[in-house]
Amino acid sequence: MRPLLKVRAALLALATAGLGLLPAPARADTFPDPPTVVQVVAHADDTFLFFNPDLRKVYSFPLVTVFLTAGAATTQVGPGEPFADTCLYGESRDMGARAGAAEIAGVANPTWTRTPITFAGKVAEEDTLVQAPQVKLVFFKLHDAGDANFIGGKNSQTTLQDLYQRGQITGWHQSTMGTLAADGGSDCEAQYANQTYTKAQLTASLTALYAHYNATVVYGMDPHRFASDPGNTDHLGAGGFTLDSVAAYHGPGNDGHVLLRPYRDYNVSFEESDLDSADATQKNNDFLAYLGPNRGDIPGVYHGLYDTSPDPNDTFYPPFYSRQYSRWPNGSVWTKVDGTGKLNAFAILNSQIEQWTETAPGGSWTGPTPIPGSSGLTPTLAVTVDPTGLLRVFTTRLSDYAVVTDVQTAPGVWGGWTSLGNPNSSNPTEVGDPAALTEQNGNVTVFVRNLGTGVSAKTLNPGSSWPSAWADLGGFQIRDDLSVGLDGSGAGELFAPSENGILHWKQNAARLWAGDSSPLTPAAIGKTQVSSALNADGRQEIFYADPDNPTVATQWTQSNGSWTTTPGLLGGSPPMLESVAAATGGDGRISIAIRNSGGGVSMVSQTGPNVGFSGTWPDLGNVIVGAPAMALDSDGRLVVLAFELDGALHIDRQTAAGTDSPFGGWQLAGA
Repeated sequence: MRPLLKVRAALLALATAGLGLLPAPARADTFPDPPTVVQVVAHADDTFLFFNPDLRKVYSFPLVTVFLTAGAATTQVGPGEPFADTCLYGESRDMGARAGAAEIAGVANPTWTRTPITFAGKVAEEDTLVQAPQVKLVFFKLHDAGDANFIGGKNSQTTLQDLYQRGQITGWHQSTMGTLAADGGSDCEAQYANQTYTKAQLTASLTALYAHYNATVVYGMDPHRFASDPGNTDHLGAGGFTLDSVAAYHGPGNDGHVLLRPYRDYNVSFEESDLDSADATQKNNDFLAYLGPNRGDIPGVYHGLYDTSPDPNDTFYPPFYSRQYSRWPNGSVWTKVDGTGKLNAFAILNSQIEQWTETAPGGSWTGPTPIPGSSGLTPTLAVTVDPTGLLRVFTTRLSDYAVVTDVQTAPGVWGGWTSLGNPNSSNPTEVGDPAALTEQNGNVTVFVRNLGTGVSAKTLNPGSSWPSAWADLGGFQIRDDLSVGLDGSGAGELFAPSENGILHWKQNAARLWAGDSSPLTPAAIGKTQVSSALNADGRQEIFYADPDNPTVATQWTQSNGSWTTTPGLLGGSPPMLESVAAATGGDGRISIAIRNSGGGVSMVSQTGPNVGFSGTWPDLGNVIVGAPAMALDSDGRLVVLAFELDGALHIDRQTAAGTDSPFGGWQLAGA
């Protein structure tokens, strides 16, 4: 058994000693394309509230922020309000966007060049930060849904969301500020006024923008409406247009290197905090820089010089400072060794599922190669290996949120997609991302969160077809991010983050799934993605982010088969972003890897089989997108896999088998 973990307070002191941003390390591998990040938001404050701190990790690279609307809601416009008309309010928010960008770039006295620029025949404004010219802002200056001067339905004009959802109807359009007399007349900038956008035109303009800047990664807003939050119509419209425009763009020179990463927005306030105190404080300061100094016109109420609407100290905005959630996190289970001994990786790239495969076990890589018919799918994937050694992929389809799967008929040959339907016939969008497992007897089972916030499952028996009905395994208030694994005896285990703690199911002797009578964890840490790995003696161990810090927490099965009920924090764990990748080495020792608060990869290993972890976390470097994955190749070497800002897969592999063997440095996988 492992020695007792150190006192929590001592671990916290170790973990917080190194808080703060880590410098982007020197690179050892190559980029297929020079990285450029483009982020598309609806309003000037969205980037600071929802894409941060990730955006802070990329400011040393070319970064283009696209603001679709002027954000000029009429609540701040008119007699007795801070702005006389909507154009003046929109222009003031633009000033706030420049101030916030300069704050993040570390420029104390910024100057900007402001230039009209044309994308697919439409004119927008491009602003370049002179002291850091890799930082650019692009303003489309469309009307905000909250602008009462822009009356939906009048003369076929419509909001951003309605344009996206019903824009195929002839004549429906959005327009730029200055198009309507009520916008402000002479206060509006004439070179951008009197432009209208249909759905097709706005999609084409964004696609042309990506091509102009050679975008390799696109950050977008969440196009999905949650039942618990009606959402912001401009956010939803911006997310939808980003989804479609990225699908029409195929990377620099059409080489396929473009990675889309949508972020959740207001609904993250219902989740646990997932940022450390340093990132949260910095994020708050970035937002204050955007708002501008307090005008001081109303005692006790913060009125920013640039944007007077948000009060950064009320109950609405502070939850965003300590939270950042991807809409579809890539998780840590997107790699598998197939029946030929080759390691494979999968991801949504170029708006379709791409596959990378070793040319020989432990060798170089080929790819990315698209899986036929895989466009229009969500980026969270589950990958299993069938009993024959062939690979199977699960995800959900954006058009109807049906769970879909494809399986190889031979190595590298895919048989075609099968829809498994959706357990939520009345509200399919509430289905969760799938988790899948090949059981010891060869059955393949897929699990999803259902409308009742429990877990539904379907099982494919060898030689049969998928059943039509979903089985209900129970559970309540499950958020998503299900994960599965096999224990040392071959029994399946399922972990489900929930409002009440991490719920756990295990297969019994009859291979039926039975849930524990109580959660593994306290409710306070139940809403976090779980990863698992086996100890050398076959005991299962789970890893997740403790939201109080957030550092890596762990629990494990004991020698009597019961789970520990008190989470232990791993000593020296740096603040982390997203999920933990875990793998067991050939010597039986577990290693884990995380995306640290500097945007790079940190990892740690057990000091010996079946015991605790080292307090030293080597930083493998790089700035990555999403969470890393970790696998053991056929030569017994650990491999860390991650996507970088060039929109390509990169790997770092040990030079020899054995947990203590060094890593050889990051390399581009495939082309």
